Amino acid sequence: MAIISSPSTTVSFYELAGSPKESFTTEGFSATRRFLVRWEDRNAFARDVMGHSSLFNYQSATYYPERTSVFPVELTFAPADEKTIQRQEMNALHLGLNSYDGWAIAEIRYKTLTDSDLDIGVETESGTSLTYRLSWESLEIDLPSDSGWMWADTDAEIPDTLTISQRIPQALHVIIWSRVLNPPWKVIQETQGKVNASTFLECTPGTLLFEGASANKLYRSTFQEGESPFCWAITYTFRQKAIHHNDETYGWNHFFRTTDGKWTLVENNGKMIYDSADFTPLFESETT
Repeated sequence: MAIISSPSTTVSFYELAGSPKESFTTEGFSATRRFLVRWEDRNAFARDVMGHSSLFNYQSATYYPERTSVFPVELTFAPADEKTIQRQEMNALHLGLNSYDGWAIAEIRYKTLTDSDLDIGVETESGTSLTYRLSWESLEIDLPSDSGWMWADTDAEIPDTLTISQRIPQALHVIIWSRVLNPPWKVIQETQGKVNASTFLECTPGTLLFEGASANKLYRSTFQEGESPFCWAITYTFRQKAIHHNDETYGWNHFFRTTDGKWTLVENNGKMIYDSADFTPLFESETT
């Protein structure tokens, strides 16, 4: 169970008329609220709203009233009265901002957030989140035709000129692991191209192939001094090949044998075509 904090408010604020605006969609509840805060207090107000962003954990933010799964995802400030600007001379663009003797309008956008929308065997580390998507593709393969094929009604052998093919649907499991500070780069390289050694995503051992990962660098907004470190969103793609035949399930290392009509494992000098691996370390941060 995640621990949800209730940050204290350190500056005065006023919610404006017409706020909030709430939306109920298929993606969950979302809302927008608008406040009035002193211009000089906007950074402190941002800390109150967004929480301890240096931990990069949304659960330290101020959740929406009576909705402990709805958190702020965006906060913007604008001068409430542009005429209250305090004129100042700046010698360089990077050395200062306009200053206002008055108020700022703060707009907060809230969204329903969870650690994971996946509840089948993948644990999330604190501060990270998982998003799961499922799709499918079909692959048509030609089966060996050297022997064994017969017409069922006459028991006559099928001619060699007839191609026997089977269409095998393949499920594509895509998991996006977000807000990762230290991705397991070495584990990704060592695991790519291997099949699951044990049940993973409720897939039978040997039926799930780890095709690979893509990575996007994300800005990690914090209120600390200096440059903020970055984090990553890692997209993992797993391809499931589950051949259902004669009430059994076969995977990537199984091939059809015409002499007895069975799917069976093949090996060369005692080695399978696909090595197996534990996929759990793919979701564990690399130690530094």
